[in-house]
Amino acid sequence: MIERTLKTIEVWAQLWLCEEDTIRIKDLLSSQGIVRRSSVMNRLHITVYHARRAMPSLADCSEVISITMPTAETRFMVLAPGGENPRPEFEPRNRKIGIRVMKVNEGRAEIQVFRDRLLKYETREVLGIRRPSTSQANAFGARNFQPHMSMIRPGSGIDRDLTKVGRVFRAGIDVLRFDRFDIETVIRDRITYRSAPSN
Repeated sequence: MIERTLKTIEVWAQLWLCEEDTIRIKDLLSSQGIVRRSSVMNRLHITVYHARRAMPSLADCSEVISITMPTAETRFMVLAPGGENPRPEFEPRNRKIGIRVMKVNEGRAEIQVFRDRLLKYETREVLGIRRPSTSQANAFGARNFQPHMSMIRPGSGIDRDLTKVGRVFRAGIDVLRFDRFDIETVIRDRITYRSAPSN
């Protein structure tokens, strides 16, 4: 076999939850017996944009921001296609769990402001034959854009009825506060293999 190393480039734009709210979530979910404290992820964020392409002239940045998002219009879900609704093939205790930001959530407008900053860099050279991203669709990755925040690791043992978990969460935490916005271009090495030429 012949090994080759290729470079892959991805662009990520993310809103980061403040550390205080991460601690509040850990405290709430563990104290209510929903999951172990260690099952709650540490770096909670919402990805507002992701592209598997270089975006020329786009500069990386890290900005201090102040956004509050009500939890009343968020819902827990299994982070898998179709995970918004209970499905027999999805066992939440073995899956990654998060919250989705519903369309009626006033925070969606804030998310779109940051998303729009990336969309203007989707030139024809970047997109190729793909359609441009919109407020509800992605040019890269998952077809539909549904802002969400991964929160609980797989293997948490969480109750299958996520509606009960959601009610506890929304009763205990009324708003989420985001304090940083990052744009980061990530370059990774990807190793590929092909058969050696026959003699």
